[in-house]
Amino acid sequence: MYVSTLLFCVAEDAKPFIHRILDGNYLCLVQSCDVPSDPTGFKTQLKEGEDFETEFIGASQEDCQKWTREKSAQVNFINPYVLVIADERTARDGTISAQFYSEGMGKEDEEMPLEFPGYGVLPPKSDTWYDYRIDPKAFFRLSAALDSTAIDVAYPIYYGRKDELTDENGVFDVIKAFRTISEGASAFQCLYNLKNRDTGIWER
Repeated sequence: MYVSTLLFCVAEDAKPFIHRILDGNYLCLVQSCDVPSDPTGFKTQLKEGEDFETEFIGASQEDCQKWTREKSAQVNFINPYVLVIADERTARDGTISAQFYSEGMGKEDEEMPLEFPGYGVLPPKSDTWYDYRIDPKAFFRLSAALDSTAIDVAYPIYYGRKDELTDENGVFDVIKAFRTISEGASAFQCLYNLKNRDTGIWER
């Protein structure tokens, strides 16, 4: 079954950006605090200027994280490891918060911590959400890289070098990270070429 990656809009001013964030990113907009009975209960597309209601205006990141984890345990069509948040900053600069959950793989995992030369255990903490501030057009690349690339290639870049690849405004450079991945993973280059997209901050 298709697993829905959730998009939360937590600020009224971010609403005009939602149709663009949904476009091509395979995200599902959460509008109600009640989980739908099936994936069709989520909107996956909006027309430009189309209004919508959501009960998550004013919600915190922790609220969205908790809802995702709790509801994914109740149904089998919600991705428990990835979510996206459009917030007040989205309204200012067009960026989104893309968050990825690390479950039982950090230093606290006594059975099989993943250690990488020069970086130590990655991700550093288990049962933790890792937040990447990114341009929405780069979400597919980031998600695909963390999901489809061998962890010995992806983790040192996306977790070990996260701070290095984040600029002074707190925005993670997905393109630079992706190019580093593609230089060392020829098989993944096919996916990069297939889904190649321009980047740039949107304007209202």
